[in-house]
Amino acid sequence: MLIDMHSHSDGNADFIKEQQRAQVASILNATTTAEYRFNEQYVGQQQLLSYGVHPWESERQEIDEQLLSQVAIIGEIGLDTEWTDVPLSVQRPVFLQQLHVANDSQRPVILHTKGCESEILRIINELPDLTVLIHWYSSAELQSAYLARPNSYFSIGPDVLTGEVVQTFAQKVPLSQMFIESDGLESFRWVLKREVATSEYAGLLKQVYQKVADIRSISRSQLVAQLESNWQHLLASI
Repeated sequence: MLIDMHSHSDGNADFIKEQQRAQVASILNATTTAEYRFNEQYVGQQQLLSYGVHPWESERQEIDEQLLSQVAIIGEIGLDTEWTDVPLSVQRPVFLQQLHVANDSQRPVILHTKGCESEILRIINELPDLTVLIHWYSSAELQSAYLARPNSYFSIGPDVLTGEVVQTFAQKVPLSQMFIESDGLESFRWVLKREVATSEYAGLLKQVYQKVADIRSISRSQLVAQLESNWQHLLASI
């Protein structure tokens, strides 16, 4: 069974159905209440729903506190100074409120960090019991410090197909802390610099698995088995 640890439907029901057809277990993220309710209509047994106000949306979206209190996984949330113009003075309180809800309720959180790796590391190190999934870590800095934090998982994204920094990080992450993610079809489009059809999803996800397996000098089946074990361990904590 393949696992897509972080994905976005982007309002495409066919994408959710394609995950089901391909028997991919996944986390479907929503950054708005409306997106969550959309995903909820189509979600299957092997798909988990997460919700959190993304840093890019923190100026436009208010936290749905009722939904935040209900979801099994909170995220993706975080801080970003590179891919958004939303000031940190707006992002930070939105991030911290959601992070502390996750910590207080002992629920896993999916983290987005771009340009704020030092600050986020300092914050999560103050919450060592919080289970975090850091998705698509793409900074060359602080890799070892992040890996040393307890209760941390890292999902490797499509950029591992082409990006040296992510390839280096994929070599370092302990297999017991690793997952694979698509981040949705838009991320495949961004990495491959071409249009990507929904029908290509499973094949491209397999390419990411194969690339990581090659980097780690193991078979794809060995990688799949390890990530299935990680998935079951995470589910047991929810």
